[in-house]
Amino acid sequence: MKVICKFNDPSNVPSNIPNDFDYGLCIGKEYIVMGILTFRRSNALHFLVDENGRPGWFPFQIFTISSNEVPVNWFFNINLDDIHVDYLNLLCFDELCNKKDFFNQLLERDEEATKIYFQRKIEMENT
Repeated sequence: MKVICKFNDPSNVPSNIPNDFDYGLCIGKEYIVMGILTFRRSNALHFLVDENGRPGWFPFQIFTISSNEVPVNWFFNINLDDIHVDYLNLLCFDELCNKKDFFNQLLERDEEATKIYFQRKIEMENT
């Protein structure tokens, strides 16, 4: 799945788009989506993309979908019990979906988790 950024300034987005963090993305740039989730508190859909080597979750409203093809090797998780992660639903690559603590490790920029993330990204780029 690929998306194109259409907003990157949280102070200059329509009122229906979350503006409580710095997007740091480039307008017009196409990004590979590495995961899709719904956050528990907001029930809002977010895409996992990266800029400058930093993966992050961004609200879907700041993108236009340029390719809606989802990899066949992605997994789906419905989180009803784990209060240590802030998502309800997660669709993504194996480790992010199935390895305990990987979600939080990636958010914390853990070196091994980040390495795995970029390995999976290279695999997606080459398919």
